[in-house]
Amino acid sequence: MAEIVTVVTGSIARDRVSEVVDPYREALKDGPPPALEETFLLQGDGGQMAIVSLWHRRADLDDMLASGEEPFARRLIRGAGGTSEVAIYEIVARAARSAAE
Repeated sequence: MAEIVTVVTGSIARDRVSEVVDPYREALKDGPPPALEETFLLQGDGGQMAIVSLWHRRADLDDMLASGEEPFARRLIRGAGGTSEVAIYEIVARAARSAAE
């Protein structure tokens, strides 16, 4: 079960949204990397974009941050002309529907 959620947000000009969507889809066509349980690309009003990722362990996120490589989500938003903001949350409670529902 995931322990950590990262939320990377940024505003992108409407005519540049595909510069986030297309590379995101291409990079994740075979699923997320092993450190992630799930990841979501969200589009809000006014060109706001967000990439939400559920990490299996805090150590996985820490390892990625210590690598010195620009994180994928930040790179996508920057590459489309946005300035990213990052928030990191620890999951303290969780609720989900069972597979039988």
